[in-house]
Amino acid sequence: MIDSHTILIVDDDPAILMGLTLKIKRHGYQVITAKDGHEGIQKVKDNKPDLVLSDVMMPFPDGFEMRRILRQDEELASIPFIFLTARTDVQDRLRGFREGADDYILKPFNADEVLARIDAVIQRVEAERNRGREQMKEQACREVEKLKQEILQNYHHELSTPLTNILLPLEIAINKKLESSEEQTRFIRMALSNANRLESLTTDLILLSSIDQGNLNNIRQPIDVNVHLLNPIKNRLERYTSKGLEFIPDIALHAQISAPRRELTHSILHLVDNALKFSPDQGKVSLTMKTNKNGLSISVQDNGDGIPSELREKVFERFYQVSGGDMRKYEGLGVGLTIARAVFESNGGFVRIVDSTYGCCVQALFPN
Repeated sequence: MIDSHTILIVDDDPAILMGLTLKIKRHGYQVITAKDGHEGIQKVKDNKPDLVLSDVMMPFPDGFEMRRILRQDEELASIPFIFLTARTDVQDRLRGFREGADDYILKPFNADEVLARIDAVIQRVEAERNRGREQMKEQACREVEKLKQEILQNYHHELSTPLTNILLPLEIAINKKLESSEEQTRFIRMALSNANRLESLTTDLILLSSIDQGNLNNIRQPIDVNVHLLNPIKNRLERYTSKGLEFIPDIALHAQISAPRRELTHSILHLVDNALKFSPDQGKVSLTMKTNKNGLSISVQDNGDGIPSELREKVFERFYQVSGGDMRKYEGLGVGLTIARAVFESNGGFVRIVDSTYGCCVQALFPN
């Protein structure tokens, strides 16, 4: 629709300004006017017109200078310009195009020609924008499809690996192919460890579904730190035996912890697991848990490479780790921090990465 477009006319000649305004309005455009370059620049900033029709020969800033100034503003640089001028010199016209003119009309002009030029520029600009939007949409679709394939591939790997490592040891143990009871126990422990890993992945998927549906469980139950948290962490440590990590718990609880049991313990386990995963060999991971008047205060510290400040919010995005594709260095679905933050925030708390003299430090608060 023509009347959806606004044209700014800038000219220091009142007669031309009035005549063009009447003609362009009758054609169906909305019109605003400015009598010089200074006012024109301000009108562009205030109204962001769809096109500027500007005289060239005005007191400073003239039309060329006005266009140059506006091009320095990223938000305004793409607004199309048509210059009006009595100058017929080729160099002047070339300068106009160098300054970003979309068209150039010589005075004296025919009003119908001006309207035709305005229509043509607006149609061309709209066509280019539509092409740009389509290209961006196509690019976004390609990126989404790529991410989808990475996620599906990652799901396949994360689910099939522990499943294989459950079935194979159990099959060997049941068929009595082992030479000693110690060996049989080792294989059964291997199956149990991978069953726990599979259970953790299943819990991730359940919690993600609850987050998406807005029905995370907030029913509080008493939590035994040793049974519900420290023992699972010790089991998780077995995955990192080859790294020789040292886990340092510092627990000072002066009140009973009540929280959604599965949600809270699974979230804290994710925070510790991230620290274990990203710690160097022979590294140290500390878990500090204290109760105070605000609730349960938690801090997880490692001595790994840490997270750059510009990525401290990015890492909370779902599947962030998946973006590494086939070159991904670490296991996991990339949802641990997403789940932890959602669980804590749904109960009025927080999870955040804070400044640390070394490694990465994650702090969290679960209110009373």
